[in-house]
Amino acid sequence: MASGAKKLPLLSGAGMACLLAMQFVVFLEGRGGESLSFELQGALAGFCVGILLGGLFFSTKSLKRLFPLCVALFTFISTALWAGSAVEGNAFFTCGACFWGGMLLPPLLEAFFARSSSPGFHVGIVFACGDFFWLLLYVFPLSVEAMHWTLLVLQCAGGGAATACLFREKQAPQEKERSNRQEGLSRQALTSLRYLTTIALLFFLLDSFVDITFYRIHSQVFPIPAQVHLYIWIVYPIAGLLIDRYGIDMRILLVCIGGVILSPTLIAVSEGTVVYWSIYAIDLSCRGIATVYFLLVFAQIGKNSPRKGLIASVPYVVMLAAFLGVSRIVESFPGTVPVASGCLFLTAAFSYVSARIQYALTLSGMVNMPAPGHADEREEPLAVAQAVRGNVWRRTDRVADFALKYGISPREKDVLWLLLEGCDTAAVCARLHISENTLKTHIRQLLRKTETRNRSALLVLFFAEESREKEDMRE
Repeated sequence: MASGAKKLPLLSGAGMACLLAMQFVVFLEGRGGESLSFELQGALAGFCVGILLGGLFFSTKSLKRLFPLCVALFTFISTALWAGSAVEGNAFFTCGACFWGGMLLPPLLEAFFARSSSPGFHVGIVFACGDFFWLLLYVFPLSVEAMHWTLLVLQCAGGGAATACLFREKQAPQEKERSNRQEGLSRQALTSLRYLTTIALLFFLLDSFVDITFYRIHSQVFPIPAQVHLYIWIVYPIAGLLIDRYGIDMRILLVCIGGVILSPTLIAVSEGTVVYWSIYAIDLSCRGIATVYFLLVFAQIGKNSPRKGLIASVPYVVMLAAFLGVSRIVESFPGTVPVASGCLFLTAAFSYVSARIQYALTLSGMVNMPAPGHADEREEPLAVAQAVRGNVWRRTDRVADFALKYGISPREKDVLWLLLEGCDTAAVCARLHISENTLKTHIRQLLRKTETRNRSALLVLFFAEESREKEDMRE
């Protein structure tokens, strides 16, 4: 993601910052159980449903002319419900306010990423502003009633910015024409989004288990110090700046996963010490970096889709839904054993999906497949030996590209090559000097990585991609 001149889209950025600040206050203050007069789970459910429905609603082309009016109406409803919540203290008002307020986030995300020249750095600034606003309330606490009125002001400011953004977009006919020509996502992009959504869900589920564990086991004698939170907001712009400069590198996400997995391992042996709070700071930092990472990835994949606002907001919804689900699980099954079991299960799940991260990024077109090198040729004696016949050099390159795309190992490529030649099980075993059980293991791995059901489907997939490549070359 190239970083051009650092031009921040101020209007949409300010609106996002206000909405995120409101949601951070609800999320972080409500989690304490005493700071606000409503159930956190109901508020989170309202945000999740509202963001999803807002993404669907604001991607409806037939209603595009009415979007500014709709945003103004949703803002009025949400602020009225916040006012009712401040006066009555009714949880129904609060959930409704969160729902209507959440509907405004997708159009702001769409406008923000459409105008940002350095999206990573800019979205990091927006998240840092939202987090820092909560820190001000942490240092200068307000009463419950004042907190509700503060949320009302933030909601009104965010909705006003969203209305102005959509009204300005309505006055730009060229942008409107470009958006009407968008045809949606390719099959590869949809597959990539499916994998990345699963990866994001597993990450935030594990992070929620760790986060809730920290909040549940700390004692009043040694409470969570404010110093742990005071510097976490800096992580957002730094992570975004690095992604802008060095691109979407899967190693960033792997570091975050490692930091979260490390946390539950050290919690039991470090409680009440400086190491304990250092681990908690690592967990918060990893969550912030991963949130920025997933937002940028999803926004980049969905930039050509008419539902780009909805796609860009998926990681944020997944984060809130993961915390909501884990909080219900912890309430239903209290104790250390369920939490530890959940962390172990999610850690094992990561070991399975981690190999698909590069594959998902490659399918989305965000990471280019490396060209086959000479080291691979030394590991492919069978392919090199066949290269003297006709068009085998071309087939070798296609097999190599196919293997890189689906993460196939050199030995599995040898098996694939022989299957393409029409060799049966006995012939493959004889050519490769392996047992039948070993061959079955290689074929199972091939089918799993390519998501095919049998050998015939595997060959059909290869020849279909080969034909598509030939057609692209002719064009």
